[in-house]
Amino acid sequence: MEKGKQVARLLLLLAAVAGACSGPGSAAPGGVLVGNRAPDFTLESLQGHPVSLSDYRGHVVLVNLWATWCTPCRAEIPDLEAAYRAHKADGLVVLGVNIQGSRQEVQAFVQEFGITYPILLDTTGKLLNDYRVRGLPTSVLIDRKGVIQVRHLGVLNARQLEEYLAPVLP
Repeated sequence: MEKGKQVARLLLLLAAVAGACSGPGSAAPGGVLVGNRAPDFTLESLQGHPVSLSDYRGHVVLVNLWATWCTPCRAEIPDLEAAYRAHKADGLVVLGVNIQGSRQEVQAFVQEFGITYPILLDTTGKLLNDYRVRGLPTSVLIDRKGVIQVRHLGVLNARQLEEYLAPVLP
């Protein structure tokens, strides 16, 4: 029985040491759940340039995963665009991540809806898998330190957006 307690104490001590040695800025564990540091990714922009999530460290980032064929995705675009325009001066970045659409389809969609925020192409569905997305649309709100604050499955409307943004924007 005493040996079990010693093992438990040792494990707790090792966990504490590992936590203390993880360095500054790494208080939140990595992962895809609320409270985790958002995993970095790099995708190609609609213009053909590589864009990484880490390019926006210090900003509030809303990663919105969508598809051109997705009716609920279409429904939320005007509210996403309005929030982006209203809050980009405050440091909000919306990254629209299209899942497996062709560049031509996505470009036509962007023009149809007048989207001005950056659009990234996930042609393989890798981010869909890496972020464990279960349906579209899915939005992930990441604070200025890179920590996931909200995961939202389904249409994100203007009221919800403002509620989610209030604690992380000035």
